[in-house]
Amino acid sequence: MTEALTFAHLGSDAMTELEDAVTRLYVATHSEVLDTSFYSADRFVERIRGYARAPGFELVVAYREAEPVGLALGYTLPTGARWWDGLTTPVDAEFITEDGTRTFALCEIMTHPDWQGRGIAHEVHDELLHNRPERRATLLVREDNESARAAYFKWGWRKLGKLQPFPDSPHYDALILDLTQS
Repeated sequence: MTEALTFAHLGSDAMTELEDAVTRLYVATHSEVLDTSFYSADRFVERIRGYARAPGFELVVAYREAEPVGLALGYTLPTGARWWDGLTTPVDAEFITEDGTRTFALCEIMTHPDWQGRGIAHEVHDELLHNRPERRATLLVREDNESARAAYFKWGWRKLGKLQPFPDSPHYDALILDLTQS
């Protein structure tokens, strides 16, 4: 448990105001991959702007003494979502057919490097997912990010398969979490 964290639950209207702060946090937490076009700060900004326009968008920011130290964000997968289009693992079509209410896509979890290792990622994860109305959540994790993968499995996520969301992106492990088991 971390000391004196406060959380702000924000919608899409807050992204314009917080875009620079969120981007700075992204740059600080992704320094090892920023030199590839898919992970560039500009591409990240494009992605978060798209997420913010999606239905059910939510951003949770963790603050320590008014300083943002971590965040998590995502949105509800709409009917006909393209999220699953990049699956490279065979999966039952019914399992990946979205109805606009079933699945929350957890797109980012970040903790500033100065605050990592203190449980903040887990706290913003739980804070974001705790009261979501969807029945399940999904996220993508880099295959080489062993520490994140281990944390997600410890938190109850299970692997669905492999997914490549964009032609120039790496392959990710697609994970699923049942949100009805609280």
